[in-house]
Amino acid sequence: MTQVVGDRRGAAVHDAPARGPRRALLPLVIVAGGITLAVTVQQIFDPFRTDIPLCVVYHLTGLHCPGCGAIRGVHALLAGDLLLALRSNALIMAALPVAALSFGVWTLHRIQGRPTHMPLPRPLVVALLAAIILFTVLRNIPAFWFLAPISYVGA
Repeated sequence: MTQVVGDRRGAAVHDAPARGPRRALLPLVIVAGGITLAVTVQQIFDPFRTDIPLCVVYHLTGLHCPGCGAIRGVHALLAGDLLLALRSNALIMAALPVAALSFGVWTLHRIQGRPTHMPLPRPLVVALLAAIILFTVLRNIPAFWFLAPISYVGA
């Protein structure tokens, strides 16, 4: 955040935004909290053995939304099973490295004292929305059964 102060002549002078290692504290807290939460959930909850209907869309319509299978996918990824993670929700697995890279860029900008808002170009937003819609439609068509999430509950 920049602060405006007056100089001796009364003109406004902008201070440089804060920068340095202290600005890395928030990203470190976010990462530590995320890792703690993931490890805790990994130890006490197995979505492949416990059927908890978390998706309202699937519960009400029987259709898989773009997020269906995300919890099973992350659980499988944390257990080291990349293929099962991809089979549970390929879209989320593809988005995780992009999210991690974006978080890294945000952290770097924060530490350097640069602006942290990074607006996405409109064509990229349209392409992402189109990919999400296409993934959602395809995973609900029987010919693309491999995109639908799997569950071993009751198997």
